[in-house]
Parts: sequence; structure tokens; C-alpha cells
Amino acid sequence: MRRNEILQLGAITGLVAVGLTLWVGYEQAPIGGDVWLAKRVQDISPLQSNEGFINALNVWMWAFLGGAALLTLFRHRIGGQPKHALQREALAAFAAGVVLLYGSQVLKEFVQSPRPLAEFGVRVDRLRDSYGFPSGHVYTDILIYGLLAVMAPAYVSPRLVPVVRVLCLAVILLAGPARIVVGAHWPSDTLGGYLWGGAALCLAVWFGRWVSQRA
Repeated sequence: MRRNEILQLGAITGLVAVGLTLWVGYEQAPIGGDVWLAKRVQDISPLQSNEGFINALNVWMWAFLGGAALLTLFRHRIGGQPKHALQREALAAFAAGVVLLYGSQVLKEFVQSPRPLAEFGVRVDRLRDSYGFPSGHVYTDILIYGLLAVMAPAYVSPRLVPVVRVLCLAVILLAGPARIVVGAHWPSDTLGGYLWGGAALCLAVWFGRWVSQRA
């Protein structure tokens, strides 16, 4: 995908995210459909038994990102050496991703939407003293694991790239439901995390391409 196309995709995703943010900010969660959908997701047995592992991957992302960055920095790609241009692109994108990680906290303070409560008939594993929208776990998972997937050719050989991307995609897709299962977020919170995280991912990838093409 070309640099301008990446930026356009990020802009579209961002506009949709802004619309959802204004809606949640005005209504305050739970918005229409949140309670119904949350109950349905919490009834999915495989998610109930695996949510601990899935949620823990949000912590492990730092190890994965650090390993990928070090491999890229020293040009020790697993299975061969990457091109210099790809090395610059990946490192710049990783750096932008780390900076953009703080975006979810800024949005939380702006929207100030409450997290799920048991009084709505949903299971809540524990009370949390922070705001819910957007889901920080989902936002950071799609941003960091998304970068690891896109930039995989910089730190693994071509034959391993599809494996890395499938694994990263699985983490991203399961992140939202896992947060709903434990009662940490409403579905609208996770959707906000996907949208804002997706926009941030596009921006980080665009920045990496920009740095690479200017060097």
C-alpha cells in the first residue's frame, strides 16, 4: 500500500472513531446494544477459559516489540539481513508507535465514560478506577501487534512473515472479546479501541514510510 493510501485509510478510520467518540461522550456507556452484546460475549465458553492468557499478551507485547526492534537495529533478521530502507522504516514506525501509545489515555480523560458495573447484569471480575472509552488494551494491541505484523519482513525471513502476521492478527481479534468477558469494557469501548488503534497504526506505518523514503 502506498504512503498516501495508508494516510487516507488512517484518516477514514479516525473520522469514524471521532463519530463514535462523540456518541459515547454524549450518551455515556452503556450505549445502545452494549449490555445485550456484552452478555452474549460473556456466555462464550472458549473466551471464558482463555481470557487470562489473551489479556496477558498485552503485557508481553513489550518483550516482542523490544526483541523485534533490537533485531532490526542490529540487522540480525531471523533468516537473513533486511534491506537498509526496510530497517529504517521499521525502526521509525516502532518509535512512532511507542509515542502514540499514550493516545488512549488522553482519549479516556476526554470522554470520561464509565466502565461496566454488575448492576447492569454483566459479570465484572473487579472494579477499576479508570475510565473505559476507548479500551487501552485493545488500542495498544492493535497498534503494537499491528506494527509487528506489518514490519515482520524487517526482523524475520520471508517464510516466517505469514506465521508472525497470523499470530498477531489472532491477538488483535481476540483482544476486544477478552476485555468484555472479564467485564473490563463495554463493546463500544473495545470498538473505540479498534478504531483509534487502527488510526494510530496507519499513522505509525505512514511515518515509517516517510522516514524511509526521505533518507
